[in-house]
Amino acid sequence: MEEPDLKTIYFPRISHPKNLSKPASIRVGFVSLVDSAPLFVAADLGIFKKYGLDVRLSREVGWATVRDKLLNEELDAAQVPCPMPLATTLGLQSLPTNCVSGLIMSEGGNAIVLSEDLWKRGVHDVQSLKVAVSNTRYFRKYVLATVYPYSAHTFLLKDWLRSGGIDPDHDVQIVTLPPSQMCRNLSAGTIDGFCAGEPWPSMAISNEIGWSPATSIDIQPGHPEKALMTKESFDHDRREQHIALVASLIEAAIYCENPANRKTVARRASDRKRVNCSESFVYECLSPRFNYGMGRIEERPRFMSFHIGSNRSDGDVALEWIFHGLAGNGQEIHCSDRSSLIESVFKSDVYDNAPELIQLRGSAQF
Repeated sequence: MEEPDLKTIYFPRISHPKNLSKPASIRVGFVSLVDSAPLFVAADLGIFKKYGLDVRLSREVGWATVRDKLLNEELDAAQVPCPMPLATTLGLQSLPTNCVSGLIMSEGGNAIVLSEDLWKRGVHDVQSLKVAVSNTRYFRKYVLATVYPYSAHTFLLKDWLRSGGIDPDHDVQIVTLPPSQMCRNLSAGTIDGFCAGEPWPSMAISNEIGWSPATSIDIQPGHPEKALMTKESFDHDRREQHIALVASLIEAAIYCENPANRKTVARRASDRKRVNCSESFVYECLSPRFNYGMGRIEERPRFMSFHIGSNRSDGDVALEWIFHGLAGNGQEIHCSDRSSLIESVFKSDVYDNAPELIQLRGSAQF
């Protein structure tokens, strides 16, 4: 299939940043996940260059590495779990460092996976997992993995466990692993399950080492998943470039959301230096249906979203869910003005000042 001519690709009319006379090099980190697709599209289809940016993408093994490299200024920006900018600003598992996000890059896209061994022993949902946990409480704790303590994955997993009467802090052991190490640990039996983003849940299911009892859309539909994160100093010193970066990724997210572009997106993401899966496999991860395993396949049209009306980061109900998740993770945040804290971290003014006016279906404007 021929590559699309950039001149024929539809992008919404967007005004361009001024005073970017030469490309500005920006180092952007990512982890091998399907929802990193907007970064790949923006790089390959010339969208970063369109905004006068020279973006260097850097694949990292896990989220702690991404955070540390960003704080040490080995990266200028990164795609991260949405709670990370707030957690890093508050000094949760790191030195307190003011970080900001001007863009929500995706929603959903995660799944809980349990081992096939658990299925064979009668665990088919959270209620039967509760029975198994109770039956083995004197001998062992089941070990479940997530990708980062302060991530939607951890919040989703804990909420799901609580829905079945399982105390995630006492009845099971929750550990942290890089996303790419989930399947091998599940296969080896060092963990009994995990919560991660695509392609790793589908990889476990297709390799018949796991099955999924629940996904993002089953537990918390539309939750904010990935965000663009920078240090506050980058936003202050290089504001114009930050705005241009946000504008380019909005454009890329709109492109990724269009089903007509799914094959191109899958091809760009499948590269061995990116997600490192076959193009057909990534294509299935992007499709509007999800294979839960054990013969259960269901339509999930909003399982993973890149642009549903807006990528604006602000203090709406979705971002309040982050506070709920932090509290459920033992980090109750006490502050006199929660709204001000959210606004200082999730900087909607970066989005609002991004050089773009997007018309969606002829009505919505951002």
